[in-house]
Amino acid sequence: MENDVIVIGGGPAGLMAAGRAAELGAKVLLVEKTYRVGSKLLITGGGRCNITNSAGIKGFIEAFGLEGKGRFLYRALSVFSNKDLVSFFAERGLNMRTDPDGKIFPVNDSAESVLEVLRDYIKKNGVRLTHNCDVKEIILSKDKKTAAGIRLADGEELAASSIIIATGGLSYPKTGSNGNGYTFAKQCGHKVASLRPALVPLESDDPFIKGLQGVTLKDVHLTLVIDKQKACSQYGDILFTHFGVSGPKVLILSGEAADALAEDRNVELSINFRAQYNAQELDKILQTHWVSYGNKTFRSYVRDAFPESFAKVFEEACGVKEGAKCCMISRQERGRISEKFTDFRVHITKTRPIEEATITRGGVNLNELDPQTMRSRIIDNLYFCGEVIDLDGITGGYNLQEAFSTGYLAGESAGRKDK
Repeated sequence: MENDVIVIGGGPAGLMAAGRAAELGAKVLLVEKTYRVGSKLLITGGGRCNITNSAGIKGFIEAFGLEGKGRFLYRALSVFSNKDLVSFFAERGLNMRTDPDGKIFPVNDSAESVLEVLRDYIKKNGVRLTHNCDVKEIILSKDKKTAAGIRLADGEELAASSIIIATGGLSYPKTGSNGNGYTFAKQCGHKVASLRPALVPLESDDPFIKGLQGVTLKDVHLTLVIDKQKACSQYGDILFTHFGVSGPKVLILSGEAADALAEDRNVELSINFRAQYNAQELDKILQTHWVSYGNKTFRSYVRDAFPESFAKVFEEACGVKEGAKCCMISRQERGRISEKFTDFRVHITKTRPIEEATITRGGVNLNELDPQTMRSRIIDNLYFCGEVIDLDGITGGYNLQEAFSTGYLAGESAGRKDK
């Protein structure tokens, strides 16, 4: 059969792109490498599927703001915003709720219901879907200015007027994300920014780490320190694991950590347990505070402040003599304690593998894509959308919205009869 549009990849971006192009009347073939579409979508948000965020466009752009990359999304978010996405599902019988932190979930907390709507969307619009279909390469014209179709691993060739690459990244390869989209991009003359894990836990070689497995410390201020310079910060909780540190705020910091580690720079995570104070301010407070503690020991004070396993680590880090009473602690010791309370360091050695990352950092160079259409500036009828492009945002539904918005725009651009 003739194909106006071939979409490679059946994730959220690919499903949206295929559905939108078909909705505009295009004959669309969606090619999925695995036995089912939406495998990665099903595990997002722990299976609850945080599809988007209530933030405005400015908030979304800032969420992808590294080196100003977020501005690339302005057109896509204008054409298909978070409000449009919520309406899209509501019109198809799936309502959403907004949590106090701005995260938006389906009211039934079911990623499967999100996928069901998307599957129904492409079916009703006549998208032809093929599973277990391994694309080997893009077939280019002789002058290499247009794409003629795709060649499958078994040698079969499928022609199309336009091709949309929505193959995802390298994260969670068991869901079918093996990075072949980057191979296709390079084959077509595109540059691909260095690929690294993003939204991923961080590893540490500090000897105390393993003993802290499972400890969560709440409402702390986290600062990434690169070569002794503060890089970026987040406020929230931190989870210690057997290999290092994790938690939503750590994941947000992990992208810049990955970049720095790739350049062999020294990376530390600074934890301020008294986020509203610096060391000097806290020192004055402790001086007054400890007068009222009388004969209470420093150990008991610390164990009132932290979970027992971390209290032991913190006490050792402060270097206070065992059994010391708060009222007898010297000014020098108090200064050291204040420093540890406001700047406790964890040495970061590497990120967890990209296979464990939520998303991929890096991808198809943004300068080689038209943000108005998602079309390649190198190949006239080739489009990219979703995680395969060089965009990665913070946690909170931003990355799924990026997939849906760029997918919608790519599908609309490729599917228009007047393009």
